[in-house]
Amino acid sequence: AWLRHSANSDRKQVGEELFKGAQKNLHRMENMKMHDLLVASKGLFKFLIDLAKYQPKNASARSFNVRPWKGDVELKEFVPPVQAALSVSPGSLERSRDVFPAFVPRMRAFCPTVQVMSSKARPKKLTVFALPPSNSRHQQHSAGMSSKGSYTLQPGDVGEMHFLVKQEAKGDLRKDARVQNFNNVINRLLTSSNGCGGGPSSVRQRRRMQLRTFSVVCLSEDCGILEWVPNTDSLRNLVSQSYNPQAAPHSIRRRGKRIANFNDPALRTTFQTCQDAYVKNGNLIRAASMFEEKCLKSNPPLLYWWFVNNFLDPHAWFEARTKFTMSSAVWSAVGHVIGLGDRHSENILVDTSSGECVHVDFDCIFDKGQNLPRPEVVPFRLTSNMLDAFGPTGSDGMYSGCLTAAMGTLRSNRDTLLSVLEPFLKDPVIDWKRHRAQQKHGKSGSSHNETVAAKRSIQVINGRLQGIYNLGNPNMKKIKRTDGYSVNQEDETSNILPLSVEGQVRKMISEATSSENLVQLYVGWMPWL
Repeated sequence: AWLRHSANSDRKQVGEELFKGAQKNLHRMENMKMHDLLVASKGLFKFLIDLAKYQPKNASARSFNVRPWKGDVELKEFVPPVQAALSVSPGSLERSRDVFPAFVPRMRAFCPTVQVMSSKARPKKLTVFALPPSNSRHQQHSAGMSSKGSYTLQPGDVGEMHFLVKQEAKGDLRKDARVQNFNNVINRLLTSSNGCGGGPSSVRQRRRMQLRTFSVVCLSEDCGILEWVPNTDSLRNLVSQSYNPQAAPHSIRRRGKRIANFNDPALRTTFQTCQDAYVKNGNLIRAASMFEEKCLKSNPPLLYWWFVNNFLDPHAWFEARTKFTMSSAVWSAVGHVIGLGDRHSENILVDTSSGECVHVDFDCIFDKGQNLPRPEVVPFRLTSNMLDAFGPTGSDGMYSGCLTAAMGTLRSNRDTLLSVLEPFLKDPVIDWKRHRAQQKHGKSGSSHNETVAAKRSIQVINGRLQGIYNLGNPNMKKIKRTDGYSVNQEDETSNILPLSVEGQVRKMISEATSSENLVQLYVGWMPWL
């Protein structure tokens, strides 16, 4: 679909040729059902792309009404773009012609009311009324239902599906789709009995260590439809909702609303002052000390209390905190290996019903965060509020144990992961190092420089899967230090020697929690949160 709607004329022409060729083949094979479905998809994709690009005249509008799509083929004939429906079961090709799971509900109609989300990209939340699965005995839905009232929830419906229809200003949703595929491979490795060594207890632990994935279907380079992840809220919002009942009633340490307020000039100015001690004066030791004193000690973490107040039952509280810790550890391992950046507090979500951590927005991968004006010099986000939520042991205990198990699994399956990542990096259609706008009229990625960049990324990932901590810090070359520190040969050698899994984990945690690294980050990353 995205080739036909590509901004690049060559790709668009190829997409049209593929579409027409498939249409002719289906007609020649007399498979008119699939032929009609393919033809109807043109109108459906146009409806979704137009919806993604539409901007309400009232900039503050939180919703608007549209005329729902209606084509020659019923909407229920299309496979819903959800992870469960798009996951092909192993061996299904031999057993049945229908390789997609039949237990997933089907779509009946779009809701005419579309919600506009408040984030910067202003994506739209689209609601679809769902029918029972095609093989269900409750499928006797009112086929002869009149059009009147068909765009509301009907007695025969089993509920609603929600999707996010989005247009990226600079990013490329194809990257998100590829990373989701990679994460699905990792989930299979984590649940595999051969994932890493250990007895029955470690096997049970690995089965609880999963990455929460969701479907991303690209309609063009900049537009796509994403599966809605229910019951989630951003890390920043959870800190904002947190409060410490043991603090004094009027103390600034009682509630998290202030420290989570990015528009608070006092917070921003304080952090900028700490950062300037290094950026402008070259004194990193002084900058880190100021950051700890003025930002961390003055704004103690509160996320621990969100779990206490949100999960009142002791067992539910312990399970939610455990799930948050374990999922954070797995995301940390995977994020470091693939160089996942831009991990600000809005790109990390938490399932408010279970405590599970969910990451979104995968445009900044393969260490692209190193090229930002304020380079992202930490391997992953592990700030004070996250450590607070892990419990008394912080980064030790369960978190480090799960991170060690996850890294052990990734390292023991190095060849498998590299075989999955290498086609991604060498894809001639996607340039991982540039924004989508820079690719629009450029060549498809066959230049010498892009080939070199792909090989370098593979070497970096291969090194991390062998235990080498190779995340650089561009600031070390750009900013001359005045605090007496100098890079010696021993420091440089330590970053090229492979470490054991445990040693690599300790190094990653040390770098992620280092005040000297956190004070160098962009203020919008909110390193104090």
